[in-house]
Amino acid sequence: MTSEQPLQAQVTDLDALADALAGHPGVVRLEPTVRSIIDRWTPTALDHLHRELRPAASPPAVTRDGLLLTLTDAVLDLQVDVATDINGSALGLARQAQDLAADLIRAHGLTVGRIDVTILAIEGAPAT
Repeated sequence: MTSEQPLQAQVTDLDALADALAGHPGVVRLEPTVRSIIDRWTPTALDHLHRELRPAASPPAVTRDGLLLTLTDAVLDLQVDVATDINGSALGLARQAQDLAADLIRAHGLTVGRIDVTILAIEGAPAT
């Protein structure tokens, strides 16, 4: 792939991936995780946390609520955390989310690594 945009910039633009997954039928929302909350802390606190908890050789990671991307040698691993609708199949939704994410990763010229989808909540219609 030839591109004038640096590889890191392509990986850190999560909006298209998040919008596609969040708008997928059966997905109620991407679920915030402890890591995405921690990543909102101040840059100084984050720098300290990363130096203390992450090995120096660990691959770069990018987060957004419900998404964690890790890039190693142009291979992108993805963790997706979602809440789903009770009216659909959680297993089917997880497979569809994996396929959708893989297509978007390939469209950006990267190699698809692991795509793990975790269903953190299954929600029904609110009682009236």
